[in-house]
Amino acid sequence: MATILLSFVGSQDPYSNTTQQPGSIVSLVAHLQAQHQPLKRALLLYTAGTQSNAMDTRDWLLSESTLTEEAIELIAVDEALSQDPVDSRLAVQEARRALERAKQQQTSEDWLAFNTSSGTPAMKTAWSILQAAGYAPNSQVWQVRNPNEIRAGQERVFPSNLDFLKREFDLKVAKQQVQDYNYSGALMTLGSSQLLTDEIAALLHYGYYRSSRDFARADASLGSVRGQIDSRWTQEMARLRQKDVKARLQEAYFNAQIRLKNQKYADFLIDVFGLQESLLKHLVERYVGLPVPDRAQTPQFWERIKQVDQGKLYRHLQNYRLPKGGLLRLDESVSRYGMIAILEYVPQLTSVMPLINYLNDYCDLRNRAVHEFAGVSEIQDQEKLLSTLKTLMKRVTSLPATNPFDDLNWQICQLLDQALNVAT
Repeated sequence: MATILLSFVGSQDPYSNTTQQPGSIVSLVAHLQAQHQPLKRALLLYTAGTQSNAMDTRDWLLSESTLTEEAIELIAVDEALSQDPVDSRLAVQEARRALERAKQQQTSEDWLAFNTSSGTPAMKTAWSILQAAGYAPNSQVWQVRNPNEIRAGQERVFPSNLDFLKREFDLKVAKQQVQDYNYSGALMTLGSSQLLTDEIAALLHYGYYRSSRDFARADASLGSVRGQIDSRWTQEMARLRQKDVKARLQEAYFNAQIRLKNQKYADFLIDVFGLQESLLKHLVERYVGLPVPDRAQTPQFWERIKQVDQGKLYRHLQNYRLPKGGLLRLDESVSRYGMIAILEYVPQLTSVMPLINYLNDYCDLRNRAVHEFAGVSEIQDQEKLLSTLKTLMKRVTSLPATNPFDDLNWQICQLLDQALNVAT
């Protein structure tokens, strides 16, 4: 591992003209060499007033360090900073420009050493700002104390990193993304941080694939961390992968909740449409005893319907009127309205049908949005709609007290807090 040194040049470099004490650059280089940290390059930024100091510092480095002349780069700052060396914005701009040049020479094993003890206060703080903002992941901020002001137990040269601020910022952003169910966004935020543990990465991938209904990948994403995480996530995924009807209905219900919470109204309507069709199919099979088939098996389905209740159900369907006055097409695939008509014949569902029909209005809204390219910027009567969905779900299956995705998010946020404590 080698070190690339970046520093502004101050009036005390390489040595003080009054005390002849070594300046911060000399002190830092001596410290690094004493720690057996080889220097790879040095980038020294100077103003019009410190050009001679920069040249003297270069001569010292050539004499007292292992750096060659090609490895020492003297960089003149912009004239604006020379004229106004206390301007923090200008100092950060020049420091960042030098940082980008250093990163072109940096390998994955190299570290950047920022000297924050030379130059004006604006120049000194520029390096810490860049580190805290995340521009230099593999970096170390160094400070050098005035030799005349060192107290007992204090070191002359010591690290003073502010990268913890970047971690805290990443944590704040990632936790909000998780709470918004934006698992892929959280993965991107944490990708370059020290907070992404194997468990957190696995659960974020799990949340992303599960919310996308890719249950096979969701299960596979848990991989080798199954023993370290809540067994609930493996158990729930097993039911979903086995196509457990009630588990999948619950999943569709909770996904719809998330879409509505995130104001993704068009996606919410699509989820409501899918949930209603799944509910209708389940109720038809449960109360009529016939699974709703795909298109290829439709003729057999209608033949069996003719036998139900001595043909009374079929006659009910023949006379059934659609909302616009038309008749059902009983020789085609089983439509949403066909299933509703079947269920309206079932006396046990008399109290349920108004709820299904209320939900059906939103399914029609979904069709208009999809087929007519109509936008959906709001959902009317959200509370009533959610209450209707919940009531229907409870007629089919029990519901957990909380959305499992919210429980997953809570666990991820807990792990993020633990990761921050470890990193700090």
